[in-house]
Amino acid sequence: MLEHAVYAIGAACRSEQDCAQQLLTRLQCAINQRNWALFGECFTENVLLVNLLGQRLSGRAELKVYLQQLLELHQDRVWAYQLLHLQQLDFDTFLINAQQLWQHKEGQHKVGLCSTPLYVVKRQGNQWQICAGNML
Repeated sequence: MLEHAVYAIGAACRSEQDCAQQLLTRLQCAINQRNWALFGECFTENVLLVNLLGQRLSGRAELKVYLQQLLELHQDRVWAYQLLHLQQLDFDTFLINAQQLWQHKEGQHKVGLCSTPLYVVKRQGNQWQICAGNML
């Protein structure tokens, strides 16, 4: 049963939330600055993500190409992430649910496209990396 596989978040809850927020902040900066080296560091080497159309994106390189093409179509936009929910699955594995909101680069208004990706993340030393999930 699922409830036997989920571990309660203990006293380290605050630091786990901080780590989740740091990952989302790194991801947001990487995307908005088009910093592909930093973008790659947000994901495990063999990451598997499914986009809005059901396309499976496997590995950092494939994910980078997909996102570069998406951002090429929307050069006037940036993404903003907000942590919505965090669930610890085991000592080094977490679920992160975030709100992903597109905004105009000048921040004057929201573009209207919003999604709520769900990421499976792994603790890698003192950083977290996304290993699976969904995205635009």
